[in-house]
Amino acid sequence: MSTCVIRRLYNSEFKGRLHNEMDEKVELRIYKKYAHLLLQPNEGNDLGLYVAVDIPTNDPRFDKARLLTEEIRKKYNDFFFLYAEIKRKYSKKELEAATLLHLKIKTVFEPTGEEYGTLYDETVACEICGANRKQVSPLTLKKGTIPKKDIARTIGGEVVVSEKFANVVKQRNLNGLQLNPINVDKYYQLTANTEIELSPNTIVGINPFDLSTSSEGEIYKCPKGDTIGLNLLSEPYVLDSQSIGENDFLVSKQNIGVKRGLLRPEPIYFCSQSFREVIEEEKLSGFEFEITNIEYRLPY
Repeated sequence: MSTCVIRRLYNSEFKGRLHNEMDEKVELRIYKKYAHLLLQPNEGNDLGLYVAVDIPTNDPRFDKARLLTEEIRKKYNDFFFLYAEIKRKYSKKELEAATLLHLKIKTVFEPTGEEYGTLYDETVACEICGANRKQVSPLTLKKGTIPKKDIARTIGGEVVVSEKFANVVKQRNLNGLQLNPINVDKYYQLTANTEIELSPNTIVGINPFDLSTSSEGEIYKCPKGDTIGLNLLSEPYVLDSQSIGENDFLVSKQNIGVKRGLLRPEPIYFCSQSFREVIEEEKLSGFEFEITNIEYRLPY
């Protein structure tokens, strides 16, 4: 397999998928006092304390930003940037050719269900990372706090969808989704019936320039394997499974994130082409899609 640009920059040992048309950038919000070390005068969007800019991952400045991050941390015990996020844009052809897609739920809100009486059994959660606790009561949310989107999630990882979404799922016979009523009219909690395994080739870390597995007393990579890192940085890589062809909605077995206050590690969400087509045809809101790479097992 060819070496993928983003993975080469993260980890020179990785061999992954090469997208010919996908546009990949990192959105950086650089503290203004250091922006001149990377950017040209007046480049980027001046937002007061920092400058926002998109840097293509195949731009030499991407690697320079990593070096500056390390240098400023070591020399000044300071941060080069406030925020970094990888953004990918695919051609229509690429998206349509994908067998499995990463479903990104971009809208996040609070308060959580836990704050309004939703009960969880913490005794079954991982004692190290806090993942996989069991919800044992219907989801209860504060009325008036759910965003006007067809899908959103709380900071605690509880996913809610609109009545419109629920009706579309039933009408179009999508598989693998479970919809349960909540205390707020015309909204449902969405869960998946099936888990699939992430491949070790999935890259996680604190940010694109720091793949650390722990920080300031927090553990992001659980030794039991329940949680594999703080943030997803690459496209997901999953092991081939019969479940992929049988379900329109799935979640990863492993989690991403950290137990911190009301935050909990969450799975990655996946969907079929049929799911994506329905979302787009019905013009449902709150969804973004990236390609998921399936690692097929060779027959013996």
